[in-house]
Amino acid sequence: MITPLLLSLVGATTTIDSAPTRFIVQATEEAVGLPGQYTGRVYVFLGAPEGRAPRQGPDWFRPQPFFAVDVENWDTKAELVLDERALGYPGPLSTLPDRDWAVQAVLRGPGTSRAGSGPGTAYGTATTRRIGPHSGDIRLTIDQIEPDSAPPEVDGIEWVRLDSPLLSRTLGRPVVHRAAVMPPANYDPEAERVWPTVYVIGGFPGSLNDAPMTKWMWGQTALGNQAFIVHLDAECFNGHHVFADSPGNGPRGTALVTEFIPHLESRYRMRTDPPGRLLTGHSSGGWSSLWLQINWPDFFGGTWSTAPDPVDFRAFQTVDIYSDGASAFVDEQGERRPVGRARGRVLIWYDDFVGMEHVLGDGGQIRSFDWTFSPVDEHGRALRLIDSQTGVIDPKVAEAWKQYDINLVMQDRWERIGPDLANKIHIIGGREDTYYLEGALDLLRQTLTELGSDAEITVIPGADHSNFMNLRRRRQIADEMLEQSSAGASTQP
Repeated sequence: MITPLLLSLVGATTTIDSAPTRFIVQATEEAVGLPGQYTGRVYVFLGAPEGRAPRQGPDWFRPQPFFAVDVENWDTKAELVLDERALGYPGPLSTLPDRDWAVQAVLRGPGTSRAGSGPGTAYGTATTRRIGPHSGDIRLTIDQIEPDSAPPEVDGIEWVRLDSPLLSRTLGRPVVHRAAVMPPANYDPEAERVWPTVYVIGGFPGSLNDAPMTKWMWGQTALGNQAFIVHLDAECFNGHHVFADSPGNGPRGTALVTEFIPHLESRYRMRTDPPGRLLTGHSSGGWSSLWLQINWPDFFGGTWSTAPDPVDFRAFQTVDIYSDGASAFVDEQGERRPVGRARGRVLIWYDDFVGMEHVLGDGGQIRSFDWTFSPVDEHGRALRLIDSQTGVIDPKVAEAWKQYDINLVMQDRWERIGPDLANKIHIIGGREDTYYLEGALDLLRQTLTELGSDAEITVIPGADHSNFMNLRRRRQIADEMLEQSSAGASTQP
């Protein structure tokens, strides 16, 4: 677990160039809308002076340094010091290279998975400074807050919200379902015709901000004229909740199926039979769509899941989490484990990635898995699969993850769910997946073949995590969806 660091309140200070670097963060007196007291994580992000605002990071493939402390009831008008004791990536302040940096202080918002952006995030203007390990005191102000603005007006998109009684009651705070609904081009709400619906779930972090991209991607196919396209919001403070019912994130799948989809079907002229409800998603959304299909096999009429997150935890990217003494950081030969690649070259190593998320806190990809698959402790915090300092896998947590291991779930439930999944599972991935996801697909395909399933699992030679999702393939998938939905409708009573 991340240990809260010491909060230092200081008086007047004198900058001495040879003194160790300290960041001194303070809200300005003129700032409007900032919290008078703040509990949470405070960051100082650095980046290239000519690049994007540092708070928009860290970039997974090119992360820049950043530092953080946890505070409780901090008076934001008082001075807060981040020094050598602060959490730091890739290391403490004493290891910071001496150069020109764009630097920005941030107070994380209360309802976003992104550390540096989202509603309620407070921050200061990025400034360029010469900073190294001995730059003395660097003063940074907090004077702005990101508002909770209404979704943008986009032609062909209707934004829908619904309070969730089930999630709000379970989690003890207000929780809202959200989606972007894209009616067919010639939709007439007064006509008798009802339409199939394709539910789309985006990749990590599952933000509703990607809805315009969904409209562009799938609107170029036959779905734009012949189906509703609904982009579901899958983002929460902890990351991508993947519509799994879990101790950490609540009964997300059940709430979707029992509350939100019935609401949408009552509001729009959508078909309410299983062949009229289809699923697709990419990456974390690919895992989500497959999970929804196998857990509600007679509610949805088929999934087209692309590049899903690990569907077999024996191949959790490059780690078998069930192996005795398993480590996420090094393999059995003591070599570092990679987590991201491109064109045969490793871009991210597991120890670096987990180290980055250790400073980032909740909301990162690996920590998001914990919140989805792990039990919670007595404080309601998700237990960690991977020790952030050593990389060692906790075998008790790994055992608990088995209930979300799609390969194991399929084996355990096949006699009951297999008949309802006939002709409903379609999965596509790349043989050179950027995040090493192809191994899990191979294992799942082997299992489903042995079970006699007609599932289609295609692993495309030479393809990476995303490049196979070109217009030709999207149109092919859309045609398959509509054909299956139409055939299914003809068999409904």
